[in-house]
Amino acid sequence: GWQDGLDICIIDSEEIEYSHSSSSTPPSNGEFGFGRGADTEVTSHQQSIRLKIELHQKVFPTHELIGWYRVGNTIIPEDLYINNHPSSIVKELNESPLFVLMNPDAEDASNELPISIYESLVTMGQGNDAGPSEQPRAVFVGLEFELETGEPERIAVEKVFKAQATDGASGLDLHLDSVTSSVESMRTRIATLLDFLRKTHSKEIPVNYNLLRQVDGLLRQLPVLADDNLTTEFDNEYDDMMTLAFLASVAKTAKVVQGYSDKFKHVQDFSNSKVMRGGMFR
Repeated sequence: GWQDGLDICIIDSEEIEYSHSSSSTPPSNGEFGFGRGADTEVTSHQQSIRLKIELHQKVFPTHELIGWYRVGNTIIPEDLYINNHPSSIVKELNESPLFVLMNPDAEDASNELPISIYESLVTMGQGNDAGPSEQPRAVFVGLEFELETGEPERIAVEKVFKAQATDGASGLDLHLDSVTSSVESMRTRIATLLDFLRKTHSKEIPVNYNLLRQVDGLLRQLPVLADDNLTTEFDNEYDDMMTLAFLASVAKTAKVVQGYSDKFKHVQDFSNSKVMRGGMFR
């Protein structure tokens, strides 16, 4: 994804090997996490992770590593270790990585996505008897997020929807339904936009200059329908088109006449030669 100030956008993800430890206390030698095993295996696995990121950034140069995710029900101490330990490859590639927890056991009736996003913060916690009274410790803090759908995703969803069973409906019916739905959606959005402009003009709502600039930019993209210069240019293009169509018709007619003349001449020459050969045999 990418990050712009406090705004973070998560766009894509890559699956990588994950070694889970059943121990409640993270080990100090970093033997679990992404690619547990011998030093050579861990090094090889980290190189494969860097290679995946490098290949992704060649296609999307503006993207960077935002964080990592895991499928599970609750947060475990290992998650904090991977997210904050200096030897972790996630911490190496991003100083403040995000952690996304996907819950596969969420209730089907829930209206919320079974996804939680966390960032780690360092706080001062209570120490033990042999240590200081307070010592820094990392904790996860939940973040709010919004789900946005890109244009390619909307096209893909619409394609899947159109490919579903139609119960005997013809292609024309599906096309008309799609056009009707698009027109109704456009009318609804235009009505909302007009209502916003009317209320802004009557000072029923505060002026939002950001939205007004967006509306102005949208209007500037629309073609101008009432303009003398546009009408003159349109008439000139229409006259040029009709002239070219007339010339093409004349050229086609002349070609047909030429072909007819060649055929008539060929038939006439063949008939004269046949008459002459018949006279010789008499």
